Amino acid sequence: MPRLVPAVLLVFAAALLPAAIKVEKFNVAAADVTLKVPEKPAVGRPWLWVGEFAGHLRTLEDGLVEKGWHVAYVRQVNRFGSPGAMKVWEALYDELHGVRDLSPKPALLGISRGGLYVNAWARLHPDRVSVLYLDNGVCDIRSWPGGVALTHQSKGSPKDWAMYKTEFGFASDDEAKAKSLQPAEGLLPAIKAGVFLISCHGTADKTVPFEDNAAHVIKLWQDNGGRVKLFPKAGGDHHPHGLPDPKPLIEALESAVR
Repeated sequence: MPRLVPAVLLVFAAALLPAAIKVEKFNVAAADVTLKVPEKPAVGRPWLWVGEFAGHLRTLEDGLVEKGWHVAYVRQVNRFGSPGAMKVWEALYDELHGVRDLSPKPALLGISRGGLYVNAWARLHPDRVSVLYLDNGVCDIRSWPGGVALTHQSKGSPKDWAMYKTEFGFASDDEAKAKSLQPAEGLLPAIKAGVFLISCHGTADKTVPFEDNAAHVIKLWQDNGGRVKLFPKAGGDHHPHGLPDPKPLIEALESAVR
């Protein structure tokens, strides 16, 4: 016979569980959008814009929501931050800032290939970014998925490299390698606009080697007096992303938008 649990203990246990996060789902430019909505928006109505893998850093996302942030994601899978993907981002920005009055400067989160999306937006609109947060972020498409041996050999992904060439209209590997943007290319205006750079990275990442990706962006920020906060994970590989305790990352994001 099952043991009966006093009702008072059940009430106490329920009180310890986190409150359910309100999630809105809608479409912009024929793309699916997921928006986590806080019970009470923080001053300035800040928001986190996830480039890819929404929900992967759930404790970070939900921690920000509890502090009054919105968290947004628009589904543009396997578009690698292309001009076509950025047109959809433009539509979401118009909805969230123009219609819903969220902050004009979202914080951008680029997890892995999501780095291509957030870097692309920062290049296009340096005045529409508060934070550029790279988490083992792809910054050089030749490194991943191209698998080109730069200073370090990446595992690469032939399937994703083929999709990248199709998305950008490159006819050959040589054309793609020659015409793809370099990691720090076009990002100097973001520094001049005061964008705060955060990098959380494994120093032994075999999939997206740090030295060939985020390291170049960090150097650009440091060489030009930009604001930078680093969270290196000594000996860390591509996974897991984030930190076991997201509090330092949440604090860094909050401090950047105050």
